Amino acid sequence: MSSHFEDLLVRFGGFLAGNKIDYMIIGGFALPSYGAIRATADLDLAVRIQTPQEFQAFLLKAERSGFKPSTASFSNPVVVLSDQKTGMEVELWLRPDGVVWDQETLERRNRIRIGSSDLYVVSPEDFIVSKLARPDRGVQDEKDVKSVLVRMERTIDRQYLERRAAKAGVLAILRAIERV
Repeated sequence: MSSHFEDLLVRFGGFLAGNKIDYMIIGGFALPSYGAIRATADLDLAVRIQTPQEFQAFLLKAERSGFKPSTASFSNPVVVLSDQKTGMEVELWLRPDGVVWDQETLERRNRIRIGSSDLYVVSPEDFIVSKLARPDRGVQDEKDVKSVLVRMERTIDRQYLERRAAKAGVLAILRAIERV
């Protein structure tokens, strides 16, 4: 991970934690925690913001902290923020594909150390479901899923994974990828 991305992750994770906003790293930056390491050009985080009022308050705090929204609507599942320090963009997912924001999801997040900071990353099971539930799922998403399934084979919670995959409507896809 480049030092620019690391710095941005640490600063933005600190901003979210300081404002008591539940979050987790998703997408390509979560992948090395569970599967293959590959290059990614963007930073994706899922945030738990549940009402339009919470959303508006969040945007004000973000802008005051140097993260300017370039697109922002509570009805849109993703919000793009531009870091005024680096010009880099952060995609914040209010409703990530296939992820249910409930207590179980929050408890299953894992802490990872980046630099001197502890940040939250999506669980491997929710990572898999999110990748498979994407409406624009492609070959790279399926390769990411396969790499997590292989690397985490002994530790993955099969019951949880299958329950969440069934709820997201991707259980058949999961089983097909497992057979490959």
